[in-house]
Amino acid sequence: MSTRNEQTQGHGRKGRDPLLLNKIAGGILSAGLVFWVATHISMFFTNHEAPKKPVIAIAGAGAAKTAAGGVPSIDGLIAKADVKKGMSFVQQQCSACHTLTKGGANGVGPNLYGVIGAPMFAKAGYAFSAAAKKKAKGNWTYQKLNEWLVDPQTYVPGTHMSYTGIKNDAVRADAIAYLRTLSPSPVPLPKPGPGGAKPSPAAASGSGAPSIKALYAKAVIAKGQSFFQQQCSACHTVTKGGANGVGPNLYGVASAPMFAKSGFAFSGAVKKIAKGNWTPHALNEWLYAPMKDAPGTHMAYPGIKNDQVRADVIAYLNSQSASPAKLP
Repeated sequence: MSTRNEQTQGHGRKGRDPLLLNKIAGGILSAGLVFWVATHISMFFTNHEAPKKPVIAIAGAGAAKTAAGGVPSIDGLIAKADVKKGMSFVQQQCSACHTLTKGGANGVGPNLYGVIGAPMFAKAGYAFSAAAKKKAKGNWTYQKLNEWLVDPQTYVPGTHMSYTGIKNDAVRADAIAYLRTLSPSPVPLPKPGPGGAKPSPAAASGSGAPSIKALYAKAVIAKGQSFFQQQCSACHTVTKGGANGVGPNLYGVASAPMFAKSGFAFSGAVKKIAKGNWTPHALNEWLYAPMKDAPGTHMAYPGIKNDQVRADVIAYLNSQSASPAKLP
């Protein structure tokens, strides 16, 4: 038995392949040779040097990387901006790092309430980078904020802000229009400039709204209420005794004095066009295009362009009164 076991163990030792290490080394060398050949074949079919010019020219890529020269003026863009869209964008994209309420705490980024018109890169309790402080000159204007938000790293090389920017001009204008509302006294809007068309002479003394006199007969108060709640309630209350917000409380507005609500500071622009009391016609002009009806108004809302919807909203506002006016 012992002899068989020894023979078996000896056979096991003889069964080990003496060329195993050589085979492993050969496999490694073969793999390296295949990689070398593949690399040189690929270089034969493709240019191994970096192209001197980009193969594909991306439209607008260069423009977005230049601050003052390449960023479109905000002047005309903000006249067409949608505050509600801007609010939605800012809440989705910015609220993780910034608070937006009055007196809100600084977070990853500074609190943004009242940012437009405030000193650049200077917020109590927040430590801005040295790069940002070097760029700080005066206060934030619409155009400075426009240039910052398109590409923060290009506007302030070395900034701590890693956000890549808002490349879409309209979305950027929407966001800035919303940031404008975060103030007890929003900075007056700039006059239309290179970013958009100037108002036509016909619209200078009013919004040019089509008459909706015939549409009041078909107006649906419930539809007006639904629209108001979706589009207007973020800025206005409409209940009796309701507080003013970003905009004034609108209870009883349909026959109240124009642009005169206790406790609310209206802009000089709207006070200029205030004549008597609100009428359905005056509300129609105003709600069609506020920024055309009163150039320089603090209200950045672009207006209600659908005639029937506008009639529905006016009918609803008229109903929110102790003594509703008689619609035409």
